Amino acid sequence: MLHAVIRSARDALHFFGEVSPYNLQTLRDHARQSARDAEALHLRFEIARSDRRAFNRYTERWLPSLKQSGVTVEVAVTRDQ
Repeated sequence: MLHAVIRSARDALHFFGEVSPYNLQTLRDHARQSARDAEALHLRFEIARSDRRAFNRYTERWLPSLKQSGVTVEVAVTRDQ
């Protein structure tokens, strides 16, 4: 399971869903657009331990570049429920 929060000084988007390529690409696109529009952006992911491998596979190409662009990124791994 995935809980993502994209937060800027003006607003916040909360997303709950499965760790899937489509969901993570949608979050990537929203984060990139928000980074263009906001001075400071914070992106937080909470994922279940069992989803860690899939999350890493689906984000390995774009998450590091988002961090390098100045977006604060946190990834918290939680116990499976």
